[in-house]
Amino acid sequence: MKINKLAFGLVAAALMSFTSCSNDYPTFDDADAFVAMTSSSAYVAETGKTLKVPVMLTSLSGIEKTVEFSLTPDETSGAIEGTHYKLVNSSKSLSFTKENPTQYIEFEILDNDIFEGDVRFTITLTKPDGLNLGANKTCVVTIEDDEHPLAFILGTFTAKGTSQFDGELEWSVRIEKDATDLNKVWITGLVDGTTSAIYGTVNADKTEISIPLEQQVHPHSTYDILLEAYGWDGSARYSLEDGVPLIGLIAADGTISFPNYWYGGYAFNKSDGSGAGWWDLLWNDVVLKKN
Repeated sequence: MKINKLAFGLVAAALMSFTSCSNDYPTFDDADAFVAMTSSSAYVAETGKTLKVPVMLTSLSGIEKTVEFSLTPDETSGAIEGTHYKLVNSSKSLSFTKENPTQYIEFEILDNDIFEGDVRFTITLTKPDGLNLGANKTCVVTIEDDEHPLAFILGTFTAKGTSQFDGELEWSVRIEKDATDLNKVWITGLVDGTTSAIYGTVNADKTEISIPLEQQVHPHSTYDILLEAYGWDGSARYSLEDGVPLIGLIAADGTISFPNYWYGGYAFNKSDGSGAGWWDLLWNDVVLKKN
């Protein structure tokens, strides 16, 4: 039995009221206009690249406004302007017009040869007169240290594989380093549609990642959705012994594959611990390629 996946996302609805004696429709004006960044977080590798953070002004008539912004380093791992990055928008302001409702805050990322860990700073939009701020009025930017020994497998990956239930799939996976253990990473989205981070440990040769089973891959009010797997011998799947982890093979370019396993999220009833079915079960062809 497969548990139906949850649907995520924001749904915007416009409501209209109708009566038998009126054809009036609601009206909107630019008092409802707002400005916001398209995301509340951004990640960029410390490799001398350029980061562009989109900012959108949403209005009906395409009003012209200038929006200012500030940059604040993180209190414990702060990214310092001039040391870790250079701001291209020297005026720290963005000008929007009807023809150009999207502007960009642009940074040149500065590379160095020092392992100091990831550093962060926050972009904060300043509200101009007559304009509202949207939900993403701040954006936390993380500059990922490329001197970390596992830097080649840190970041966002595009995963491709075959689901037992849904056929060929493509989804996003993110791998982040552990705060203290240089051989440990945290993986979000290893099973398509899941949101909980699970950990894995990379071997000394950096050719394999070992991921313990029975970690929670997704929160749910009714079920414990845990990472489970079968072994694959090239022609058939088989049950794994207790304590045997899921092993991913790591290529030199950071690509990760799982040719010897079928894996997925299995749902257990929280009430009595009984099995309720697979959230999803992925075949042995899953490949994660770094973006």
